[in-house]
Amino acid sequence: MSVSRIITIAAVAIVAIVAVNVVSILQQERAPRRAYLLVQADVTHQDRYAEYAQVAPDIVQKYGGRYLARGGRSVTLEGPPARGRVVVIEFPSVEAAERFYASPEYSQARKLREGAADVQFVIVEAL
Repeated sequence: MSVSRIITIAAVAIVAIVAVNVVSILQQERAPRRAYLLVQADVTHQDRYAEYAQVAPDIVQKYGGRYLARGGRSVTLEGPPARGRVVVIEFPSVEAAERFYASPEYSQARKLREGAADVQFVIVEAL
């Protein structure tokens, strides 16, 4: 085999390897990143909030979410103290978290929570 043929084959192989790596990088960038719904709730009416807390998990699961923390012990290290209850829910993407929040099922659940807690909901996209 001639030197020029070997150089041509090597060049084609290098181009193919680079192309595969570029495609892989682009696919990773387009892949949805996980998202975390952070909730702080100051529960003002425990009985009403308990009704909401019973129906919410099934809706979270239906939209691809899973609880990572749900009202357990929290410690504020800096800034104003966290509200009484802190919840962290993981979703496959920001869009999945938004679909959950805007869903008809969760809209009904929110009605159970109205007047039972002052809340803040924030979605954060993972790295």
